[in-house]
Amino acid sequence: MARDSTTRDMLIDATSRIMVDEGYAAATSRRVAAAAGVKPALVHYYFPTMDELYLDVFRRGAAAYLERQREALASDRPLHAFWETLIEPKDARLLLEFMGLANHRKEIRAEISAWQDRWREMQITALNFIVREHGLDTSEFPPAGLAVVIAAVGRTLILEQTLGTKGGHDEAVALVTRFLDRFEMPSKRRD
Repeated sequence: MARDSTTRDMLIDATSRIMVDEGYAAATSRRVAAAAGVKPALVHYYFPTMDELYLDVFRRGAAAYLERQREALASDRPLHAFWETLIEPKDARLLLEFMGLANHRKEIRAEISAWQDRWREMQITALNFIVREHGLDTSEFPPAGLAVVIAAVGRTLILEQTLGTKGGHDEAVALVTRFLDRFEMPSKRRD
């Protein structure tokens, strides 16, 4: 029997939805099968272990995020677009679930680390260009440091929102927006 990529995609989609809505612990083979509308045995037919399914969910999301980040960093307002990719609640919730899963599974931790290195490398390359384009001193505004700070603020906001905390969030978003505006303000307005 040939493996149907549609069924495989349905299983990956169902797992992702369950992880976002209920957490990774709820994404059992039975729950995934029920959400995808297939028999539980099909989950293990396509994915011999749940870790393989989790890894495929992560890889699909990571590749999609990498493409969105690439588009954001190539846009007319790359910093603002990059910031928007970091504060997307669904992406951040799924990443947080994978971070929890990675605490227990070394292979998943290694995969996340490898993708994080790819994302960060792209961010640093783009930020290096942006910082230099605006005549800023890279020792004062190191692109690697900017990438970490922007990502950390975005992830912290999502984490706190997930916990039900929102105090200071509007102010933090406004602060980051003002900071990014200074970098992306048209040159005639900066002078």
